[in-house]
Amino acid sequence: MEFRPACLLCIVVLAMFSPSSSMMCLGDVSSATASVSILEFGAIPNESSNDACWANSIAITKAIYNVSRSYSTTKTVVIPSGYVFTSFPVQVSNVAGVTLVIDGHLLASKNISAWPLDSNKDCIDFLLFTNITHFTITGSGRVDGQGYDWWWLTIFTVIHNERPHLISFYTSTNVTVEGIELKNSPSFHLRTKDLIGGVFRHLTIKVDVDQQKQLYRDAGLMQSLPHPITKELIEIPTFPLNTDGIDPAGENIHIYNCSIENFDDAVAVKPSHGGDISPCSQNMLIENCTVAFGVGLTIGSVPPNIQTNCVRNITFRNINSHHPIKAIYVKTNPGTVGDGIIENILYENINITYPLWWSIYIGPQQQKQPDGGGPGCMLYPFGGECPTQPRVPIRNITLRNIQSTGGLLSPGVLRCNKTKPCTDIVFDNVHVSGNSWPADNFICENMDITSTNTSPIPVCKRTFISTATKNRNEWREEGVPQSNPFI
Repeated sequence: MEFRPACLLCIVVLAMFSPSSSMMCLGDVSSATASVSILEFGAIPNESSNDACWANSIAITKAIYNVSRSYSTTKTVVIPSGYVFTSFPVQVSNVAGVTLVIDGHLLASKNISAWPLDSNKDCIDFLLFTNITHFTITGSGRVDGQGYDWWWLTIFTVIHNERPHLISFYTSTNVTVEGIELKNSPSFHLRTKDLIGGVFRHLTIKVDVDQQKQLYRDAGLMQSLPHPITKELIEIPTFPLNTDGIDPAGENIHIYNCSIENFDDAVAVKPSHGGDISPCSQNMLIENCTVAFGVGLTIGSVPPNIQTNCVRNITFRNINSHHPIKAIYVKTNPGTVGDGIIENILYENINITYPLWWSIYIGPQQQKQPDGGGPGCMLYPFGGECPTQPRVPIRNITLRNIQSTGGLLSPGVLRCNKTKPCTDIVFDNVHVSGNSWPADNFICENMDITSTNTSPIPVCKRTFISTATKNRNEWREEGVPQSNPFI
């Protein structure tokens, strides 16, 4: 299927509502209504034709710019309940103090061939906000990406463009998203880049996991491994559809009271670097959430960057994760230029039940991405190599009060590069129970780990040990648990 940009007429019409456009015609802003419905701006409910989708895109855009120019202190745009509005992308920039209330259902158009592209020929995100401040999305409604066709075409490599994310905030400050449901995004559900100050709370994020599983099976991308002890068939996707829940990059972000079921990273903190306003993704708290069928409470992935990719000062706490593919997940990514850092990460009070793959994974990313990038070593250690990353050191990672039960595999994978071992890794009251295949302990190498009240105690090949009795550090090959409190 060939992609094409939106028609020139549609682009011109949308440009009319850009705040920088000389063609802007919104009436007398001194009398602009402080609270408006998109129906007042020509929105067409309960219809999915291209004409209706463009009308709804324009109506939402025009309504937001209209209230943003109001002198009122309360500036609200309402997508009313009782209606379904299908739309092409909405792009808003340079507005402040607006609240978008989504009480109805807002659907992304399923007409992929008509989806507009940006200057890089990637698909424009569905709700795209740039350079905005003090902006809130709230309500009791739903934003549905209708992603099934996008996933299908991606699996069968018909789509080579970047798929649209459902909601994105770029280079913005002080935004809030709360109360709504996000469903079946073509790609990430909620993404931020260079965001300073964000609150994401009381969100329900849901992907039709059964649909995705069947797509994987139909395409031969669901790897099945029989467990040698229980004989249970373990199904693991070897190809990512990238339907992440929340992927924040920036600083001073609080995510809480969310429910996420998505068959990919639940929350994945992405790196920032020196080229951004926020040079490091930092100072984030993710707490009081429930995750099902996720691929991680995730840091990364973090590849090296010439301007130093950075993630630091991140806390995940008070989270229940059931049937995860991975639960606690810290991942680097391949790259041979530049560097990066992952440091000061806390996982606390995490309850993991019936993990489908690894309860705890710290090491290189495994999956190959749709664009061909990535190592493609999802089945490590059952076959093939999975190179570690020497350019992105990992340090000061603490796991405290972690309980995992009902696992099908070994406790987890802990792997760093021998030239840049992970340092200051703390396991405090970490208990992982389940089966002992392919090993009865963590698969572990090149880590400096301090364990307290932990079972099993991670024992690493070439583990870096800080000893209390010697004023030096030493390497221990193929070690065994000792009574040394620093191990």
